[in-house]
Amino acid sequence: MREAIEAYIRRVKDLSEHVRGNEQATKKSLVEPLFTALGYDVTDPRECVPEHREDFGRNRSVKPVDYAFFQNGKPIFFVEAKEVNRRLVGYDEQLGDYFAKAPDAKLGILTNGLHWRFFADVDNENVMDKRPFLEWQVLSDAAPPWDFLKLLQKAQHNAELIRTFAQRQRQQNLLVEELTRLLEPAPEFVRLALANIETRNLTASVVESWRPVLRAAIHEWAKQQRLSSILQSSSHESDGSTQDSEPRVDTTKEELEGFAAVQKILGQDRPVAFEDTASYFKIHLPERDTWVICRLVNFHKKRPAVWVPVSPDRVKQLSSEVDVTAPVQGWSAIPLSDHMRMDAIAELLRTLWDEERARHPVSAPTLP
Repeated sequence: MREAIEAYIRRVKDLSEHVRGNEQATKKSLVEPLFTALGYDVTDPRECVPEHREDFGRNRSVKPVDYAFFQNGKPIFFVEAKEVNRRLVGYDEQLGDYFAKAPDAKLGILTNGLHWRFFADVDNENVMDKRPFLEWQVLSDAAPPWDFLKLLQKAQHNAELIRTFAQRQRQQNLLVEELTRLLEPAPEFVRLALANIETRNLTASVVESWRPVLRAAIHEWAKQQRLSSILQSSSHESDGSTQDSEPRVDTTKEELEGFAAVQKILGQDRPVAFEDTASYFKIHLPERDTWVICRLVNFHKKRPAVWVPVSPDRVKQLSSEVDVTAPVQGWSAIPLSDHMRMDAIAELLRTLWDEERARHPVSAPTLP
């Protein structure tokens, strides 16, 4: 896939100027080739339907969506495409109408061939979010969003896994926004930083003149801290002390698929989050990572298992047909023949979530 995407980026660079002002040429030259690179056959009407129209009722007329992509006869995502020089503002409402009409679709895409915006239903199921969870500027971004494009491939497509990625990306986006806000120095912070430097009275104009300097200094400090960390790491490697460093944590596709399967079993009313470690993949209540529902162990290997924090006898009460062992005190291990086949322990997982929530109830918000 990597070579195909790199070839697509070169194509966009070569052709984008030649299709300006022409929406159909944009679609054929810049939009459809991406899906071809991802393994879709845009010429097969069983797989891709251009100008797809849904019935929204007698009293409502809605324009067709540019592309609907299908799997097993059901739409899995929609694409709305505009000409290459058109700003992507105000077009997501139409895309949202089609998104809401197809409960199996977990992805809406808005693009002009250069700028791609990807939407999911993180806030409310089957309602397309107002903000995209991911944006890709083909010619200006340093690198394509490889992790997401791997999920979007025809051979890898999994709607729940895409939604899980969107949730994670949305959380990351919110953190980046908050960090950006915090690193934009407020006047009080500027005054504190200048207390031992500036000899003039710290008037509003003096503080404002120092603000861009302080902002640049913060970024330079962060860069130096990063460089120091890299140099220390290299030093440890050269003197053979790498065995004392923490093992690398690599979240695998299989673990994310397992998390998506657990989410599906628990449903929208039983939200969960995850934390990956070097030894296992932990699934817990969203508020705290110590409020554990289960662990996914060896999901990237041949013998995956689900560990739950109850005795084997308790497991048998709720899932009588499963095999169970007690690897360590207080935990039970349930081997799985396939990391996506968890139906046998569905009732167990729901019960564990309910019991953990009962122990840690969510406080009701205080009304103003």
